[in-house]
Amino acid sequence: MTQQATTPQAGAPKGRKITMANAFGFGIGDFYGGGFGQIATYLPVFWVTFAGLAVDQATSIMGIATIVSAFAALIVGSLSDNFYKYRIGRKFGRRRFFLIAGIPVLLVTVIVWVPGLPVWLYFIGYALWIIANQLIMTPYSTLPTEMTTDFNGRTKLSTVRMFISGVTTAVIPLIMTAALTGLGEQHSYAYQVSMVGLILAFCIALFVCYKSTWELTPEEAGFDVKKIEEEAKQPFDFGKWLKGIGDVFVDYFSTLRIKSFRKHVLIYLLGQTFMDVFGQTWLFFVIYNWNKTAAFGSLLLSFALVGEPLKPVFGWLFTKLGPRKMYSLNFAGGIIGLLGLLGLWQAQGSLADGAWTTLAFVVTIWWLIFRAMVWFIPWNVFPFIPDVDEIVTGKNRTGVFSGFKAFTRKLTSGLATTFIGIYLASTGFIKPAKDASGVMQYPDQPVAAQNGIAFVCIGWVIIGLLIAWAIALTFKLDKKTDGILLAEIERLKNGGKKADVDPETKKVVEQLTGVKYEKCWPQAAE
Repeated sequence: MTQQATTPQAGAPKGRKITMANAFGFGIGDFYGGGFGQIATYLPVFWVTFAGLAVDQATSIMGIATIVSAFAALIVGSLSDNFYKYRIGRKFGRRRFFLIAGIPVLLVTVIVWVPGLPVWLYFIGYALWIIANQLIMTPYSTLPTEMTTDFNGRTKLSTVRMFISGVTTAVIPLIMTAALTGLGEQHSYAYQVSMVGLILAFCIALFVCYKSTWELTPEEAGFDVKKIEEEAKQPFDFGKWLKGIGDVFVDYFSTLRIKSFRKHVLIYLLGQTFMDVFGQTWLFFVIYNWNKTAAFGSLLLSFALVGEPLKPVFGWLFTKLGPRKMYSLNFAGGIIGLLGLLGLWQAQGSLADGAWTTLAFVVTIWWLIFRAMVWFIPWNVFPFIPDVDEIVTGKNRTGVFSGFKAFTRKLTSGLATTFIGIYLASTGFIKPAKDASGVMQYPDQPVAAQNGIAFVCIGWVIIGLLIAWAIALTFKLDKKTDGILLAEIERLKNGGKKADVDPETKKVVEQLTGVKYEKCWPQAAE
């Protein structure tokens, strides 16, 4: 019977069954991933307040270091995909090895929390912080694809990961609120003690993740170990090495051939980059627009914890509604929350203090719930992107996709961070200074600077979400279409002919890949 006479069905999922213990062991790695972003919330304020840096200096250090380190993602992604070529990779894993390799790099980065250092040392420290993130998170993000092919299993892994990441983004502000309140936010050690302790906790979480996860074996990943060992005995060939470097860049930019990935990465970059913008300017907005303390702003962020019990609901909705409808729900709710934060600034003085504070908590909690979705949805979509590529190339290139995403993510984040400082400096922003008694004081900002902070923290983010929403409305990848892809990949792997493809399958393949079906699966013998 030909493929035309039957509806394709996905085969049995490959990989071990994903239990909640497996999902937690994997997800604990994103205790670091979620906590990583919190550094950008507190570090600019710390540098401007205690290290003597101007606002454009602080954000330029972060932005330029992020852009430079973006290239580390390209190296790590390709290296991770090919790490089984080396004995150390076959011993410790081509993905999981990098989880523990990043730990010593993380420990060095505590220098960014030391006041009074030269600007170049802050730059090096922050660059190492970002490079460690690439070293760890690029391979980490590929693990769901390798651990199982089951849609629900992958969703469980991603849901638990996002739950832990979300708890982290709530718990760290709560810790910082306690530290800033108890030790005094006018003192640098209030930041230092907390952040050094958190970095140590990140290292422990990464080790637990390494011990709790698995990946494809060299044979399952398509590596001929015997052939690799024989080639290793051959003398070094510079020309072959140079060609390999060129192939790496060709591989990365070939990801943009995949239509679903182009849309996915644009949605992802818009969401993540503008969440960075919000995070880096939030405390400035609270301190200088709302005239509240950094501890109050941190306390509000800690209420992201309220949304964490909803993560299983997000996962359930994701499997039922699919990405397109989830994105619409996400972006609409997020924009409403941002407008509410802006409205609270305008409402100061016209509301009683108690009513204003209550509204501040309600509106911020609303925003934080939808902000969590901005991270949650793309990372639930990503494990299915390599399936779309595999039907075109016949290869599992998860590391290449993860690396390219990380590269572009850091590139856009670095550019945005740099522009934040340049823009705010142009509005007449005044940096804090010590009073006669030596206590750090936050100055009143001119109206132009306050408007600038609000435009960046709220306005830029709304614009980014609106563009992402427009793209998401055209996104076609979901549970049903991914199942069709997997069934077709399995059929072709088992010797099925492309000429026998079901018309509906052909249509889905072309919609998702943006490539004519006849040009897909080049390995198939006709």
